[in-house]
Amino acid sequence: MSAGVNGSPPYLLRSASLIGRSAEESMLLNSYFASLSMGQDSTAAVILIHGDSGLGKTKLAETLRSHVVEDDGYFIRGKFDQLSYGSANRPYSAIASAFAEYCSAVEQRSQETWIEVAMKLRREIKEEEGKLLFEAIPSLRKIIGDECHKEEDPMHHRHSCNACQHEEEEEGTMPESLESFSEGGSHRLNYLIKRVVSVISSIGDPIVCLIDDIQWANKTEMDVLKALMVGALNPFMFIFTCRPGNHPFLKITDEFGGKTEIVLQCLSRNSIRELVAEILRIDNPNDCTSLANYISRITNGNPFFIRQQISSLRDEGLLRFGNDGWVWDVKEIEEIHDDVLEDVVIMLLEKMKRLPPLTQQVLKICASIGSKIDLYILGLLIRETHAIVNGPDIDDNVTLAKTAISVSSREGLLSVTPNGKGVTFTHDSVYEAAYSLLEPKEQAPYHFKLGQILDKNVCPNLMQKYLFTIAAQLARGNEFIADEEDRIATASIFLSAGEKSMLASALPEAHFFFGKGIYFLREDDWTNNYRLCCDIYTKAADTAALTADFQDMDRCLAILFDNCKGSIVDCLNASYIQVRSMVSRDDPAALDTGLEALRLAGEKFPSRNLVVHTIVGLARTRCSMKSKGADKLLQLPPIIDKQMIATIRLIDLLVFISMSYNQELLPLLCFRVIKLNLTHGMSKAMPSAVALYGAIIARFGYPLTQTAKYGEIALTLQGELTCNENMASVILLTYGATFTRIKKLSDCLKPLRSGYESGVKTGEMTHATSCAAVIGWISFFSGQRLTKVASTLEKLRASMAEYNMTSALQGTRNYQNAVDYCLGVSRASRLYVPTDPNECSISCKRNNPSSTDDCSLSCNKHNLIYNEQAKFIQLVVACIFCDHELAWAMSEKLRQFGTTFAGTIWPYICAFYRGMAATSMLHISSGREYVGTVKSCLKELRKGHKKSVSNISHQLYLLEAEYAAFSRKKYVSAEKFYLLAIEHAALSGVTHEHAFACERFGIFHLLRKNHNAAYEQTREAHTLYSKWGSRPKCELLKKKYPRLGEKVDPKKKSHA
Repeated sequence: MSAGVNGSPPYLLRSASLIGRSAEESMLLNSYFASLSMGQDSTAAVILIHGDSGLGKTKLAETLRSHVVEDDGYFIRGKFDQLSYGSANRPYSAIASAFAEYCSAVEQRSQETWIEVAMKLRREIKEEEGKLLFEAIPSLRKIIGDECHKEEDPMHHRHSCNACQHEEEEEGTMPESLESFSEGGSHRLNYLIKRVVSVISSIGDPIVCLIDDIQWANKTEMDVLKALMVGALNPFMFIFTCRPGNHPFLKITDEFGGKTEIVLQCLSRNSIRELVAEILRIDNPNDCTSLANYISRITNGNPFFIRQQISSLRDEGLLRFGNDGWVWDVKEIEEIHDDVLEDVVIMLLEKMKRLPPLTQQVLKICASIGSKIDLYILGLLIRETHAIVNGPDIDDNVTLAKTAISVSSREGLLSVTPNGKGVTFTHDSVYEAAYSLLEPKEQAPYHFKLGQILDKNVCPNLMQKYLFTIAAQLARGNEFIADEEDRIATASIFLSAGEKSMLASALPEAHFFFGKGIYFLREDDWTNNYRLCCDIYTKAADTAALTADFQDMDRCLAILFDNCKGSIVDCLNASYIQVRSMVSRDDPAALDTGLEALRLAGEKFPSRNLVVHTIVGLARTRCSMKSKGADKLLQLPPIIDKQMIATIRLIDLLVFISMSYNQELLPLLCFRVIKLNLTHGMSKAMPSAVALYGAIIARFGYPLTQTAKYGEIALTLQGELTCNENMASVILLTYGATFTRIKKLSDCLKPLRSGYESGVKTGEMTHATSCAAVIGWISFFSGQRLTKVASTLEKLRASMAEYNMTSALQGTRNYQNAVDYCLGVSRASRLYVPTDPNECSISCKRNNPSSTDDCSLSCNKHNLIYNEQAKFIQLVVACIFCDHELAWAMSEKLRQFGTTFAGTIWPYICAFYRGMAATSMLHISSGREYVGTVKSCLKELRKGHKKSVSNISHQLYLLEAEYAAFSRKKYVSAEKFYLLAIEHAALSGVTHEHAFACERFGIFHLLRKNHNAAYEQTREAHTLYSKWGSRPKCELLKKKYPRLGEKVDPKKKSHA
């Protein structure tokens, strides 16, 4: 059969239009236009396109490009590489490619647009923050680094020093220390990514970001993608394509309510006929029905497979172009093409084998490097592998590469990237077929050969740019490296690749490269190449710990401890990794492990008589710190001794651990940090140590002026240091502890929020989430509306869950339970939440016999702070809701609360509620234990009142009133104290305690038979509880005093 072609030349139409996808295209367009109509503060739209390979997922997404360009927007694209899945290549390659396209698009626009984007990003991203960002996404350096910088193509100037220098500056150089990058680096990167995408989406131009093949993304890359989605605002749209399967990223997209899912199916017979007609340029699709039916049967309607089958028929002469157009014979095709290859990859492979040797070699090189390769690298490899035997004499690698890919490009296998600097495969199936040109046994040695060529021939100043390309090739052929010199050199390359991955916070990739480096090390290398061995094993252990591969971490640390006995610094660094990993697993043995490491380094701490040692240490520290203000401390030189830096770093970690697990040791650790800094110079641990010192001397009863003085010194020191990692710690120790007694609680919220933001920004999530926990405490106790407190706690809980901060999450969950109970939220069905792990199952069954809830979030066996906090919040809620027996039970369990939280305001607030629990029991029955508790709590409050008048006054007066009324029977004094308590509570703005005072004053009047006054106070309490937002408490008052719901004539008040 033949079909006319309407004057078309005898070749197939390669870029056929999208056929059979009108419904899916409409969904895509509707989602895009709907996102444009939404407000700019709306979250970015997310579209997920599912489908098998070859169904046209990318082609469908690309239909939006013309619409976005018409709207003066940006359509950017990145693609994950299958070859790097489960191994390593350049970290975040797909995301970096998308941003590179954005930067290039901005660069091509007007100078005004370039300056606008650059200035906004520069205001948001500081220079020191950019280092981490540029390692992950190098193209952002063009905008943030130098607004007038225009990139020069280095591929045309391989031997040019200027070109090499330019590339080195673009990629960044390796810093001397990776410490700040290894800890919290991924959190910092995600935070920076959120800010960057928030800035560029706020400019107003539509941005559509297409990310192909997310099924190949690893966990780190998925975290960055999530950060992108969280930070992006409308009009930003994400389109993700993926093959069928339960990929973890799908769960991440489920968190975004506006997600649109498009599932592509195989084409129908009619659509196949239209596609065949378009490829062959036949005007009437019915003219090719017989061919289309055959194609439909063997391709099952896969568009990519359809194109390849038609191309195969043409190549075999079964589809010919004659005078009357295309000619075919279906019977002939069925007979000759009966053994048709139904696997498109195999069919493409057979096609490639018929191509010229040079073309096949080019395809092998491209497939071995990845789905995308620089023309410069391709040209270099073509030249050095002697692929051109009789080819033209071309000196320039880029021109050579462009010449070499001409056949592949003509056959639709390769295409040059839009920026003209790289080559990419036209489809994943083409890429897979090209890699199959290498037999399995040939692949590893071929990778090794390419890696060696690149290592020896790439310009030294370009090594940082192509480091991952070289390392990836050597990694895939590592078993063929036998030469001693090559072995050590290759191990060094893997070390550099791992370090560069750490700089970009790509921990899985870093762990992979360090593991490859270890593969090349031998036992005698610890003698001949000690530094190389130690660095690789230390960083391998570090990344293993940070990626939760604790088995590999233990293996690396064991080898380190066996071989580094002669180096105290290396042992301390290894111990730091070990202790930090133990903390992340809530292992209480972390403290003893750290102390043993310090003992071996010569820093010993006592194990008994800690009180005596603390008193002696305090005296010595006070003498050392006497007359030392911020100015004198800032004159200290920075510590340069590596052993001392490692020692202080480990002690500083133990300070944090001791806060939760052994507070008796805490002062001695703090004193030692201060002593070492005063002796050897300033370290970044000094500001937090000074802040903690201020809180410690407050425990010993020193004047608040001194504790505040050291708090201010700590803030000044931290402000002057260039390193901001400890900002969250310093703010936590000052505004979360010392200043809570000096300032109003509500005045501490803003600095604590800045401490939380600083911790997130620098990746110091431990102290950031501790700041968040204190924000929750203060929000509740400063009398804010419960709905506002609930909103704050939910945001903080989500942040802690995102960063997997288990202990802080437990503490916040306890406050959430309390707030939910006060609000009357259904999930808070019981008041008592067990705090002793041994009571957990019994308590839950006692309160809710049918409950099967897991109470593990409320129970923390080893963490003193969160365990005491859980009891404390239960005491408070029990007092407010008049559950006197529970309040007393919790009061008895909180006898050590003052020791745990000494130096802060919380012991005084706890003393108030313990005293109120005791006076409540006096309403029921008399008892010496109740009176004794009230007296001791009053003594504590009177002491606290002298130090924190604004926060403690109303609590002291209310407890004084209760004690005078129900223990001493001095009613006149009691009434006076009640009025003072109500007055001071109103002035402090603590709504719930203002209501509590009115309620207790009402009970006092009721017992005195003064019903009118009792009614007035109880009604005022009801109004205040309502203002606070506690519906259950208001209902409880109405149930107890039914007439509260009646309207009252102010001239005639009835009995309550």
